[in-house]
Amino acid sequence: MARDEVGFPSPSGPGFVGRCAPSGEPEPFRCRLSGEDSGQVYRIASGRYAGALWGELYGWQDLARALADGAPRPQDLPTLVGAAAARWPEDFPGRLKGLFALVLWDQVERRLWLYRDPSAARGLYYHLAAGGELHFATRLDDLVRQPGVERRLARRSLHEYLRFLDISTPNTLYQDVYSVEPGQGLLFRDGRLGALPRARVAPPQVSADLDAAAAELESCLQAAVRARLDPGGRSAVFLSGGIDSALLCSLAAEADPGRVAAVTVGFEAPGYDESAAAARIAAFLGVTHHRLRFGEADYLAALEQLAQGSEQPFADPAGLPTLLAFQFCRGRFATVLDGTGADTLLGVMPARHARLAVGWSARLPYPLRRAAAGILGRVPRWRGYRPLLDFRDPEELLIRWNGFRREEIEVLCGEPVSLAHTRFYRVFSAFPRHAHYQRYSALLGNLPDDRLHQAALLTGLPVRFPFWDSAVERCLGALPLAFRYRAGESKVILRRVLARRLPETLWNTPKHGFDFPYHDLLKSRDRYLVRRYLGTASPLRELFAPGRLDPWVDRFLAGDDGPAFRIWGLVILSAWLEWHPGLV
Repeated sequence: MARDEVGFPSPSGPGFVGRCAPSGEPEPFRCRLSGEDSGQVYRIASGRYAGALWGELYGWQDLARALADGAPRPQDLPTLVGAAAARWPEDFPGRLKGLFALVLWDQVERRLWLYRDPSAARGLYYHLAAGGELHFATRLDDLVRQPGVERRLARRSLHEYLRFLDISTPNTLYQDVYSVEPGQGLLFRDGRLGALPRARVAPPQVSADLDAAAAELESCLQAAVRARLDPGGRSAVFLSGGIDSALLCSLAAEADPGRVAAVTVGFEAPGYDESAAAARIAAFLGVTHHRLRFGEADYLAALEQLAQGSEQPFADPAGLPTLLAFQFCRGRFATVLDGTGADTLLGVMPARHARLAVGWSARLPYPLRRAAAGILGRVPRWRGYRPLLDFRDPEELLIRWNGFRREEIEVLCGEPVSLAHTRFYRVFSAFPRHAHYQRYSALLGNLPDDRLHQAALLTGLPVRFPFWDSAVERCLGALPLAFRYRAGESKVILRRVLARRLPETLWNTPKHGFDFPYHDLLKSRDRYLVRRYLGTASPLRELFAPGRLDPWVDRFLAGDDGPAFRIWGLVILSAWLEWHPGLV
């Protein structure tokens, strides 16, 4: 990697990398940019401010008008950011609408802002050295290559990956390297980091009538979609057939008739394929529908590409079809819209058994629960109730994927394990016992969307998320619970908006999240992936206690598919480590 004249790396792609010394030292702020020609990296030099922004802002002309107040209106984005910082010095980043990572140095107050928008679509990582110097970068690989940043695996992040099969902000796989939490910026001053205040924007007044509130939300979403469509080229919508993507596709087709297409990934396995429902919606809206199908060789190649190019390992099986779909769209469409964000902002009620277990069973001591679960498991007619008691930590009941349990990780790694440092556990404990809807909704916001953001980073595809528009976010955040969930029905208000646009028979059907039959890929070619990545040469053998990996591998190779998701997570981790040597 190239070095510049002040001795830190140039970025490996669009973005920036830099460092900031403790206040009072000469030349306290350094930042190196790359990819200015992409139109997504901006150097900021405006009055007292210097910095960099990677990403894109929407509706910044409106912000410029708000800033004018009789003064000259900022005519370009870098000047606008400096003017916003001068006007709202404590909370200005939250007033910017877009997908971006930002660092900004205040030369008068001698402080540095670090911020990325709530969607987390742009990365921003940092390391605070023992001497008080702050290193930062928009790409994780760039940061750990900086002089003064030790590239070392964090054991507790390894534990986090094994439990959740991904790693959530602010943690990373590297020791003492963190990511800025989305929508929660940091302030660096005098060698110390603190939280950046959130924007003090009053929530909108929401009508007490559901139909009126739905009309208000529809108007916000229309503006958000229009702002994200490319005026000079064709746009696409990732259409799964569900409520969120169907609504975005309808709004986009209305905003830009004739230049919007829909893209859906189909699968041979009937339980995973929703392309027929998506095709019916696209036909009703009159948009071109691209129904993609990929073969085993495509998925194996995608696994290798993600292992090589992802900043961190993540075991979301949908990462493979997502990368292939992004590769298809790159060069065909100027931008693509995705419905991510709706679940987080509107919230979801957890399953009834999880509510009962968290609210009541978790009060029992673990040894008593374990004994009772054993009794239930031996009685056939009671066996179905075992999940109400068969857990060690109540947090386990709401984890997305079936990773290794804590006691299994302790055996595998040969060391004590605590998950208290994870954002998932911290968010879980922040809510009262029976605040099920609020807790689970917040936990959904904790889940990383690596499959989208890493695929976009690898392909360069401009992917945009209208639900993360700040006006839409405020509108959804102000809704009462009855407009979000009632009588077992989720997304009440989105259903009302969509019913005004599409017949319910097209979209009001059983729906599951976008998924991929990873177990078929694991078992194909005589379980090739397991033999290839978990064999005697696997780098995992240097991470785990001697002999602890083999029982899991042998069990799966012998035909036991019970631990399939755990095996999948190990394959992904081993493949990633092969492409990122020197960490074990």
